[in-house]
Amino acid sequence: SFYQCVMTDPGLVPPNWGFYMGDETKRRRYCKMCNVWKPDRTHHCSICNRCILNMDHHCPWINNCVGFYNRKFFIQLLVYVYLSLGVVVTTTPWEMLCRVMILWRGMWAKGQTPSDAMFVASTCLLGLAFSLSVCLVCTLTNFIRFHVRLVVDNYTTIENLEREEKAKSKFDIGRARNWEQVFGATKWLWWLPMHTQASRPVGDGVRWRVHYTRIVDEDEELPENQ
Repeated sequence: SFYQCVMTDPGLVPPNWGFYMGDETKRRRYCKMCNVWKPDRTHHCSICNRCILNMDHHCPWINNCVGFYNRKFFIQLLVYVYLSLGVVVTTTPWEMLCRVMILWRGMWAKGQTPSDAMFVASTCLLGLAFSLSVCLVCTLTNFIRFHVRLVVDNYTTIENLEREEKAKSKFDIGRARNWEQVFGATKWLWWLPMHTQASRPVGDGVRWRVHYTRIVDEDEELPENQ
């Protein structure tokens, strides 16, 4: 997942997109840096120096933007790191307890006789690793909940910054379909850190379905109960 986050292009605006307006009358945004028309949910990244389809944010840990085509891998990375840390947090306490008991009693387990300094040093390193893992688990818990909530509500981090309190996204078409726009339509392939025809995100990152009861055009919104 980490490799895919780094190496997968988050999404590039198709060449010559937007020059033909057709029957559409809605306003379109133009990027003066890239000299391209920007589809809905596309933003310019000053670090990558290009426009990104469905840009969520630029992540320094992967040295890449999180966008339409690699957002799935980013969330997978968070979940897999979280599970790995969970293994460390759940298995380390017993080992720590055994080591502390050995130090307390002043003898070595199973007749082993390593030097006192090495045993103490490895125990301290194990305790440090456990402490860091606990801190990372606590941090990632809220971070993962935040990003999963964004996917379920069909928001990006950038859109969430401009979000009015309790407002729903005009792109919210239901939790299941929102999730499929990131993880694909085949549920049993959601865990797979690669794109196949069955596991790629639903859509193209350019054209987006909108909830017809929430918005009519760019400037007029309707109550949800109408």
